[in-house]
Amino acid sequence: MTLEIRAVSSDETRPIRKKILRPNQPPESCLYPGDDGPRTVHLGAFLDGELIGTASLYNEPPPQEQENRAWRIRGMATIEEVRGAGYGRKLLRACIDHAKSKEAAFMWCNARTPAAGLYAGEGFVAEGDEFELPDIGPHFFMRKRMNATG
Repeated sequence: MTLEIRAVSSDETRPIRKKILRPNQPPESCLYPGDDGPRTVHLGAFLDGELIGTASLYNEPPPQEQENRAWRIRGMATIEEVRGAGYGRKLLRACIDHAKSKEAAFMWCNARTPAAGLYAGEGFVAEGDEFELPDIGPHFFMRKRMNATG
């Protein structure tokens, strides 16, 4: 099986966002602010040509911060049929590579609690306590500081 990770449109991310991240919410809940911004990047993971995962990157600082070299990961998901096969990790690494190419100071996300281990395995650190996003579930704020080695 061949995995290809490449840029996709915001429209291409929405079926996976809907199916995996927002199954019980209206379709418009899958439209994120900044989706079509000039510095936003959407990545798709394709396994033998089939879209199996997506992630979106926004040049956006966390709330109450000003760092313009911050990159947010949002809407990262893989379809259930490929979970545990390492494709999500490869997609996350592609996100990290993109942020590095843009000389990011750090990356951040609101990681769903079940996915926090994936992010931690790639150097993200949880800051603060677990919190609940209404209608979505428990999350951790996680951050990865960027440097020359990682």
